[in-house]
Amino acid sequence: YVLGKIGQQQYPPRMTPQLRQEVMKAERYREQFDFLRGNNIATQGDMTAFQTRTETALTGLMKQRIILNVRKKKRRKLYAALADVETLAPAKQLYEDGLSGMEDEYARYLEAVSVLEKSGIPREQLSKEKAALYQQLAQVNSAIRTERKKLALCQEIQNRLPRMEQSIRRIESKEVEVTEDERRRR
Repeated sequence: YVLGKIGQQQYPPRMTPQLRQEVMKAERYREQFDFLRGNNIATQGDMTAFQTRTETALTGLMKQRIILNVRKKKRRKLYAALADVETLAPAKQLYEDGLSGMEDEYARYLEAVSVLEKSGIPREQLSKEKAALYQQLAQVNSAIRTERKKLALCQEIQNRLPRMEQSIRRIESKEVEVTEDERRRR
């Protein structure tokens, strides 16, 4: 570098906070445009209809989640016992091998085993039921997040609508002025 044979390494310029803010704003506009185009929303009526459909779907999903949570709550004691049996199995083995200090864990293990035996449901079936229930809850929660995101996007677009209309009018009036100036010059 000192002899001039190797050029100085140039790093790309850092983004200024204003540029970063403008890039984020452009990304939001692009996301909104893709949303409108993807859902075939062209008018205010289309937006209102989409919003009511989304709210209806969200209400149905919320009811479904409540039902799943009630089912989970009814079996909470069994699911907790199943989890205790799985996690405390090593502690049980250590206690049976003669390691001291595992008395509390061993007692919890025995209590969990007795709860499972009293229920009369095989552990495998209970494990499958628990996994299926938690999977359904995860899917419903994901769908709720998606619907809420759509509603938030709709609300953001509707809040920005008056400003967009003003800027469109301004741009159209400037275009009209430009075309009139071009006609005069000819």
